[in-house]
Amino acid sequence: MAIPDHKIEELRDVADIVDVVNDHVRLKRSGSRYKGLCPFHDEKTPSFSVDPDKNLYYCFGCQRGGDVFKFVQEIEGVGFLESVRMLADHFGVPLPEDEVNPDAANDREAIFHALRWAARWYYNQLTDSNGGYRALEYLHDRGFLDRTIARFGLGWAPDRWDGLLSAAEDEQIDEEILHRAGLIIERKDGSGYYDRYRGRVIFPILSHVGKVLGFAGRILDADANQPKYINSPETEVYRKKKVLFGLSQAKTSIREKDTVAVVEGYTDVISMHQNGIPNVVASCGTALTEDHLSIISRYCGQVQFLFDSDSSGVDAALKGADTALAHGFEVGIALLPSGEDPDTFIQSSGVESFKSYIEDNISEILEFRVEKAKREGDMDNPVRKRKAIQDLLESLANIEDPILRDDFVKDAAEQLDVYDAKLRRALDDVIDERESRRRREERRKERRQAQNSVSTGRRNDDRFGSSTDERSEQPPAHRDEDRGGESSLSSENANVAGNGGGQNPPIPEEKVLLRLMLEHGTPMVEFILGNMSLGEFTEGPARDMVEVFIDMYGNDAVKPSRITDGEFGDELQNLAASVMVDKYTPSENWRQRQNITVPRFNQEPYEAGASAMTLLKLDRVDDAITRQKEKMFEASRSGGDENVGELQKEMMQLYEMRKRIKRREFLDWE
Repeated sequence: MAIPDHKIEELRDVADIVDVVNDHVRLKRSGSRYKGLCPFHDEKTPSFSVDPDKNLYYCFGCQRGGDVFKFVQEIEGVGFLESVRMLADHFGVPLPEDEVNPDAANDREAIFHALRWAARWYYNQLTDSNGGYRALEYLHDRGFLDRTIARFGLGWAPDRWDGLLSAAEDEQIDEEILHRAGLIIERKDGSGYYDRYRGRVIFPILSHVGKVLGFAGRILDADANQPKYINSPETEVYRKKKVLFGLSQAKTSIREKDTVAVVEGYTDVISMHQNGIPNVVASCGTALTEDHLSIISRYCGQVQFLFDSDSSGVDAALKGADTALAHGFEVGIALLPSGEDPDTFIQSSGVESFKSYIEDNISEILEFRVEKAKREGDMDNPVRKRKAIQDLLESLANIEDPILRDDFVKDAAEQLDVYDAKLRRALDDVIDERESRRRREERRKERRQAQNSVSTGRRNDDRFGSSTDERSEQPPAHRDEDRGGESSLSSENANVAGNGGGQNPPIPEEKVLLRLMLEHGTPMVEFILGNMSLGEFTEGPARDMVEVFIDMYGNDAVKPSRITDGEFGDELQNLAASVMVDKYTPSENWRQRQNITVPRFNQEPYEAGASAMTLLKLDRVDDAITRQKEKMFEASRSGGDENVGELQKEMMQLYEMRKRIKRREFLDWE
């Protein structure tokens, strides 16, 4: 049968939505509510609100909202049934298995159910059977207490080919689900399956909310023919780069201390947790990734790497530290004594000695790199010193805050005994080169997308016209069919406004639009020329380049490199070069003129394009209004009252058009 309503209401009463959302968003109290950055869309200013009194959430940016069950469904990508199960596990609400209707569960929920069952089965094999005695003795010898074993759900996989498989059959869990959960392996001859974990201590790998995602199995006896650890393969629910071992148990402490310690091993996490250092996690058989750090950023702003002192430990610590710097974390590194890891250190010397050692040896990234270079003699060799400084600059380039980065440069110059101005110039070169690589990669990506895209609906002449199409005589925003028959900018005025008085250079907003099309290719050509007419561009090189883009798009071959390579003549090649290297930033001027801010090209290209199009259209309409005033003055002076009345009507239409442009009604995407 389905979960009874009274159970759902019981869970609704105890499920604190602030606690649940805090696992995904760093919330700050604002009056009686909490605010944070929305987890469902990218934003820089918090618009996500949680009301603990009503147990509801809502985002004023993307308009998504609901109760605690809806939040879990959306953030975890599960159905209602699994959201109930997850919240019940999280808040300790009993939910007997026989209250779940297996037929109602989808495949993903069935996988979670199989993993949850397997974790309990492994734990029972360790604690409730004679077969697990040896494994339990091993864990006790490692210093793990029974309460720690229970808290982390450690288990034992019997040394049998079908131990779990047979037990799952008794529970009527389908073999296909077990296989998709990574619990069993298909035989090479296709005759069936066998257990993945046999004769190993089991470490369940949980999500941040305590859901079982996978397992790691450690062999008891050293055996050259078998790996020390076997980890779950990646599955539909388990992605190593998005999971941190121990986070479910550590998240509260991490949030309280605003610091997380990152270690290399599962036993290191468990040992530190048991000994009063619970704010600790480990990656699951992979280097620390950007996804890991995005998760950590929900809970704290400081990361400490406590790694082995061998070469692989040093490399892993430095790589992780650089990635953390790029995410805005305050970073510290402490290498353990040779041959030690946190678990062995605590066992041999005690937790207080361990804490003292970390406190005395933790270094921020700059100090760590400089001391490492000095310790290894790099400062005594000009070539190696240059390499050490270059490595340091690569690290500092990850710091986005320019003020903080400048402080690091000053400290580095003092420690390295070099001029800070020289170091700063070298750092600027590193940053510029990274930006150049990023832009080159973006252009390559855009070219690949242009080659693979098939946008048939936007290739017709009703989207882009040739230079003689009537659409090139007026902006798409002013089409009569789009405005309920309202009069649009006349062809004459549009052309006069667009001419700009002959072979003139492009104005600033045109430079923005041309640069965006040159940098982003097909997507931006579609966006800009789907909302601009050819006649709105200044006659001369700017309009000529737009015509080239129209022709290339019509032939399904938008390749901006053909322009920069000079295929369409020196004039357009020179224009492309000047636009691409032009450092002019018109935002402040445009803000003063029209109260319109244009974002930087690499931040919001579509918003930059929309702002530039708005300004260009306003320029053209203002030109038309000026010309209309001249006509009215001439008509009034010559006594043509009837003409004046007609011209006044057209003037009112132009002013109305100007309002519509400022409201961006011409944009298809808004």
